[in-house]
Amino acid sequence: MKWMLFLTAVLLAIIILLLLQRFTTLQFVAHAKLLFKTWSVWLASLGSALSAWAQSFPQSALDAWNGMPEDVKGFLPHNFLGMLGAFMVAMGVMAQFVRQKSLAQQKDALEGKTK
Repeated sequence: MKWMLFLTAVLLAIIILLLLQRFTTLQFVAHAKLLFKTWSVWLASLGSALSAWAQSFPQSALDAWNGMPEDVKGFLPHNFLGMLGAFMVAMGVMAQFVRQKSLAQQKDALEGKTK
């Protein structure tokens, strides 16, 4: 139920954003299609999905924890999945500062810049 609520909220946000772009002065950046190839988008998306999954299915997260070897559980905190999701979102923010050369060239081409 919680997972479906999360997915519904994300889809609703996407629909609202598309409607705002269509019927208001809101504009997407010229390189919006390239953003799906960036590390930051992948890390933040996977991190938020992992966190939502861990909160939506706590029994599954507990089963995954119990399936780990004891020596691994010895140095990982019990709320590792939640912390991992938050860490991935933070890494996604930091990844925005890393230049991906091939995507930068494609972005410049889409924006009409020449170098």
